[in-house]
Amino acid sequence: MKILVYRGLDTAAIPGFEKLAAYLRADDFRSAEVKKIGDNLYRARLDRSNRLLFALYRHADECCVLALEFIHRHAYEQSRFLARGVTIDEDQIPDAAAAAAQTAPQLPYLNPALHRFHLLDKVLSFDDDQEAIYRLPPPLVIIGSAGSGKTALTLEKLKDARGDCLYVTRSPFLAQNARDLYYAQGYENEDQEVEFLSYREYLESIQVPPGREMTPRVFAGWAARQRLPKELQDSHRLFEEVQGAITGTAPDRSYLDRETYLALGVRQSIYPPELRGVVYDLFERYLKFLAEEGWFDSNILSHAWLTRVAPRYDFVVVDEVQDLTNVQLLLILKALRDPRGFLLCGDSNQIVHPNFFSWSKVKTLFWNQPGDQAPTELIRILNTNFRNSPEVTEVANRLLHIKHARFGSVDRESNYLVVSRGPGAGRVGLLADTDAVKRDLDRRTAASARFAILVLHDDQKAEVRRFFRTPLVFSIHEAKGLEYENVLLYGFVSGEEKRFRDIAADLTEADLQGELRYARGRDKNDKSLEIYKFYINALYVAVTRAVRNLYLIEPRPAQPLLALLGLTEVHQGVADVEEQRSSLDEWRREAHRLELQGKDEQAAEIRSQILKEQQVPWAVLRGETLAALREQALVKGDKKARISLMEYALVYRDQRLLNELDRAGLQAARHPDKAWPILEKKHYLLYSLKHAGGVLREVDKYGADFRNCFGQTPLMIASRMGHADLITELLERDADLGLVDGNGQNAFQIALDRACADERFARTRLPAVFERLAPAGIDIQVDGRLVKLDRRHMEYLMLCIALVLFYQRLGENWATRRNLLNAVDFAAVLGQFPESVVPARRKKQTYVSSILSKNEVNREGPYNRKLFLRISRGQYLINPRLALRVEGEWRGIYDLLVPERLGAAPQDVLAWMGRRWDPNPRREQAIGELRDMIAGLARGEIKPDP
Repeated sequence: MKILVYRGLDTAAIPGFEKLAAYLRADDFRSAEVKKIGDNLYRARLDRSNRLLFALYRHADECCVLALEFIHRHAYEQSRFLARGVTIDEDQIPDAAAAAAQTAPQLPYLNPALHRFHLLDKVLSFDDDQEAIYRLPPPLVIIGSAGSGKTALTLEKLKDARGDCLYVTRSPFLAQNARDLYYAQGYENEDQEVEFLSYREYLESIQVPPGREMTPRVFAGWAARQRLPKELQDSHRLFEEVQGAITGTAPDRSYLDRETYLALGVRQSIYPPELRGVVYDLFERYLKFLAEEGWFDSNILSHAWLTRVAPRYDFVVVDEVQDLTNVQLLLILKALRDPRGFLLCGDSNQIVHPNFFSWSKVKTLFWNQPGDQAPTELIRILNTNFRNSPEVTEVANRLLHIKHARFGSVDRESNYLVVSRGPGAGRVGLLADTDAVKRDLDRRTAASARFAILVLHDDQKAEVRRFFRTPLVFSIHEAKGLEYENVLLYGFVSGEEKRFRDIAADLTEADLQGELRYARGRDKNDKSLEIYKFYINALYVAVTRAVRNLYLIEPRPAQPLLALLGLTEVHQGVADVEEQRSSLDEWRREAHRLELQGKDEQAAEIRSQILKEQQVPWAVLRGETLAALREQALVKGDKKARISLMEYALVYRDQRLLNELDRAGLQAARHPDKAWPILEKKHYLLYSLKHAGGVLREVDKYGADFRNCFGQTPLMIASRMGHADLITELLERDADLGLVDGNGQNAFQIALDRACADERFARTRLPAVFERLAPAGIDIQVDGRLVKLDRRHMEYLMLCIALVLFYQRLGENWATRRNLLNAVDFAAVLGQFPESVVPARRKKQTYVSSILSKNEVNREGPYNRKLFLRISRGQYLINPRLALRVEGEWRGIYDLLVPERLGAAPQDVLAWMGRRWDPNPRREQAIGELRDMIAGLARGEIKPDP
């Protein structure tokens, strides 16, 4: 067997490693005393007390041992790769034989010259080019095709950085996915603090802008109301002209004046000079629209924020840099303490939005940084594709040849062809545009989540839906970031026949041979217009969305461009197209993935058309519906409404509302101990069963995030019950961790709520649900800036516990002792949590006090998140000026929490459920004073003592 070592694992410091490695190389599992302790996880004996953790993989016919971790003195519970807090009894685990290697998973690629591997969500073996780049220091620009592994490479390089680091990209989905990949397998690095931000979040981290960000959809709606000539009625082109030509290009101004814009060269604008005056007239109306309707343009805002940004990062990674404008990239680079501490990666061939990007323009930004000099050997190329099949890659390379032959080179750096190391053989075919072919193709693909249809323009989607039932129909503007095993391009070339004929024009097969060479375009006044490049780039992006198989249907297949691509034979049947069916779980995952990427139209179609999800038939008590019920119960005296309102008050532990119901004459409100078991049986019985088939049937019918009458989702109720198996089932159906209930708590905080009140729950149920439920981070707004609290930090857990203690302890503390929240309160609940959830050092009262003190509003410090307001010595409230991003909107902390529900109830919530009604006017008066103090602090009318 071949031995590969995980990056950072120092085998020289592991006692007995060479002796053990010799046994493993000889397939001698018996002498190595190998035992299986997890899913493809094994341990081997180094000596009496130390163990080596490894995995088995195969590449071709060779088996590989991947050495992962040194287990010191049987401390399996501290392993990164085993379940949190796992206990291993070595006498009870079975021996493993070398034969286990025969069933080991396959590695798609293995560099025979390297004995080190990397690990994100999967095992990575760098090829020679990737390895050479990995060893280079910053500054660095990595140019790579789709599927070249550039994101994985940059994340691995990020792991070597020290200090304050930033990963930023335009796409929120890509930023979150990169964060999840980075911390997969429990990775930690105490020498760095890393933020993963979308570009919008990066803007907010400087200053949260007023209003909403202008989007292509909103712009399209506004443009449709303007009187425009026919040549300007494509809203996508107009928006990109605004974003890529008029704004975002000049670092010294927020947008070009009319004279400068009209004087732009043909390579700097989508539109010919004779139309630009009308375009600029529209732009001036656009500026008024932004101001009057409360929108902001990200380029104009980025320029304004240049005066606000301060150096705060030691290392920055910018992914998909081609999606950013000059001013946006400059704003990112200005946040560097050392101007050379950056790594950029992207691919100019994937630009489907004409933002006039070129690597030469990017380089001028580096050279213009204060005190900087032109970096040497700045740019590196990755031209190996690990994603697309060789057949798809061949078509993509031909498109690059055509683009180069017609338009010349944008810059020296973008001249490369791609080598495929993707999955096995695929197919590329031109299908006849007949009803029979389309019916047969639809029959074979309608039920598959691995088959997508792409069109050039939005208005072509309606034509596609006449013949195909799949919800996976995208315009090219929606296709960026997507990939599917099978892709059909429908009418892509015929829909813009004249444009593509002009592009192909006099090109021949001879123009498509050899390597690309740097050369300027032949005709600078016609075909080099950026709008023509859009079409060839769009086709390139569309082709590279296909992982394995690519099909085209063209009403007029005799196209010169298709002939250049080698697509001249029109197939009259689709016999070689496999009939595929995806499970409902696959479709649910696809809908969720599309929602995360902002593809709401297709996700909604999946939910209605494939999953057939329905709206719940009951009223959900939130907002106006809850207010109406309250009036019906307390003002009009409706008995049925009173019972419903009492149930709501019991669910949310709203003592004040129960008191109002009692005064209104509802005797049952005096006896929550009797009412609660009835409520629990009525509304939560299905969730108490070990096998939750009844809940999952409701989920299948209404969706994973449907709300019951109290506004709770299935995930929230399962977390309250500590039902780990059901939580897992719901998360596999992509239940949303970020939704909140009527108390402003998400599913994770609801589980914490129960754990803080019930020590038995904390010790027996919380460990199994903690990792499943904790969102990756919390977005908070402090002093008008976005701060992301990552779940790896204690501040994250402290804020979540503070949200819980607001309801559980704050009222009682104030009513009995005039105390607020203090370190004793936090330490008491943390003490109930097992070490697999919170290590012992973080439970100590002194440590808790240090976190509270470090994050006081009036304290200065580089890592102060200003979470807590100290009212007096040791007494804290959550910062009244804090805001949280909840369900996509910023909400003030005491708008999210409900101070009206504060009560002087016993600290143990379970005891509260079982207690009889006990009115106490003095305690209620004290709680009223507390509510008034919180409201005054939130409005700034009350100042705490210094």
